[in-house]
Amino acid sequence: MIVINEKYGVVLDPDTLTVGVSRPGFYKVNLGPIEDQITVLESAVDDLLNCLDPTSGFKLSQPNREGALSNAGFMTFFMLGITFAVLAVAIVFIALGGGV
Repeated sequence: MIVINEKYGVVLDPDTLTVGVSRPGFYKVNLGPIEDQITVLESAVDDLLNCLDPTSGFKLSQPNREGALSNAGFMTFFMLGITFAVLAVAIVFIALGGGV
């Protein structure tokens, strides 16, 4: 057995390339705890990938919040457009002599 991490008791069986749990003087190849953590990581990755779709929602969000990301993005860029348009008009007025 190859010890991967002594603190957490993780070992590797070089013959089968299976990761397992170890105790002092005893090595047991068991993937249960590691598979549980992989399941948690896969669900987190799925949630992150779902965030890329603006019509979906987060796993832990309130019900009926699908599309909130799309609405938030629209409102953000709408307000940025208004802000830059007002700024451009103000610069044109100042350039024409309105800021005497």
